[in-house]
Amino acid sequence: MTDVIITYQQTLEDVLIFLFFGIGAKVIMLFVFQSKKPVVPVGRTRLWYGLGLFWFLSAILQIWPTMAIASLQALKPHPLLWNLASYWARHTVANTIWSIIIQLILGILLLTERENLTGRIALGVSAIWSLFLWSAGESWGGLTHRSASLVLGSPGAGILAFAASAALLMPVSSWRNHQVPRILSRGLIGIWSIGTIWQVIHFNSYNAWSPIWIPYIDKAQPTVTLLMRHSAQLIIHSQPLLFNMILSALMAFAVILMLRQRYDGLFWGIILIDLLLFWWIGQGFGLRPAYGANLNAAPLLFLLIWSIASTAAKTHPEQYVVEQPAASA
Repeated sequence: MTDVIITYQQTLEDVLIFLFFGIGAKVIMLFVFQSKKPVVPVGRTRLWYGLGLFWFLSAILQIWPTMAIASLQALKPHPLLWNLASYWARHTVANTIWSIIIQLILGILLLTERENLTGRIALGVSAIWSLFLWSAGESWGGLTHRSASLVLGSPGAGILAFAASAALLMPVSSWRNHQVPRILSRGLIGIWSIGTIWQVIHFNSYNAWSPIWIPYIDKAQPTVTLLMRHSAQLIIHSQPLLFNMILSALMAFAVILMLRQRYDGLFWGIILIDLLLFWWIGQGFGLRPAYGANLNAAPLLFLLIWSIASTAAKTHPEQYVVEQPAASA
């Protein structure tokens, strides 16, 4: 195993040196060839840059040396993924590095090529890559298992990243008339509602929570993260029913606030509490081993909600901003 990690680090260093010069050239070109960006709703801009940052940070997390080994172990519990586990075992280093490269390039292109042809091509690749991760790397977002839960990241970071990519590929006009935000809002309300009902039904005992903690996967996490998740495990072990009642109530309250469609302090307070609990307990703050989309589902849920809130039909238009073109000299 040590030899694999050493080979992984040496190969990755060579690749990153090459990418460093490529990124440097790209940054220089941005300063030399500045182009005027079109005026679009601010929610679309936030989602675009947010998705780029999501892929970039996921690539950085994927660089963690033990990811290559622990990610292989993560495949083995899922019967649907045994074939992929066998392939990954034969090409552990190469596959992990390719995952890093794809996500890094997607992140850089989305952060630097907004609202142009290159950016739209990157969105198309992002959509394809997201579906691959969702099916091959996330076992359909965990939806084939009884432990499926918003806490664990279901319906999957892959399908959420696909939704974000597909939404950004829609014409700007469909954002201005609120068609895209409306569809995203209804989809999120549906996901959150079903997730809340399933949470109430299925997670009232410690045995239902046990799939969250898998030692040979979790050991790849930093010690601080592992200790924080262990504290959650102790709390749930001592009072599983009470903990699930409180969490389910918070999730149900979030659904009510989404239906209310007033994005005030109460809304953001409940949403952020829910998402932080998901990210902490079931997703390890994005530091659990994965094949891609390492930040997991909670940040993507936040991005989608933030985008919707920024472009939804408003009662108080002054609370929302649409980018204005720079004043001409």
